[in-house]
Amino acid sequence: MGGENIRGSGRPWYGWLAAWGAAALLCGLAPGAMAQDPRLAQKAPEAAEMLATAQRQGHVRVIVQFQPPPNPGNIDAMKAQVAATQDAIIASHLGANAGFDRHITKFDITPAFAAEVTAAELQALAADPRVQVINLDRAVPPAAPGAGGR
Repeated sequence: MGGENIRGSGRPWYGWLAAWGAAALLCGLAPGAMAQDPRLAQKAPEAAEMLATAQRQGHVRVIVQFQPPPNPGNIDAMKAQVAATQDAIIASHLGANAGFDRHITKFDITPAFAAEVTAAELQALAADPRVQVINLDRAVPPAAPGAGGR
């Protein structure tokens, strides 16, 4: 087999070029590869930003909204059903030894909670059929006076 190097008469350098190209492609696509999950894209309008933050910092703060309880009857029953669903989703997807403070915030009536999650946990939450929407938890400025149509 002649031409085993770039300067040789054969074309083995194509193999080197292909290997370097594949390595560059994989390195360039790896950070964004998780964003391709359609369930996350459907449930999280800011999926790309969430994943980028989680990959950069190790976790991201999100608000997870789930299906409201069906016809709870009264406020106490609603609170109990919301709390039970929060606990079930958290127990299913958020590991106890994350290595960082989760800062979990549970809402009494609203079928949602906020927490710090990893990229993998974000994907798992998006795959859960109980979860409807996942948003970044960040400050939103108040609407300008008169913006509400008054």
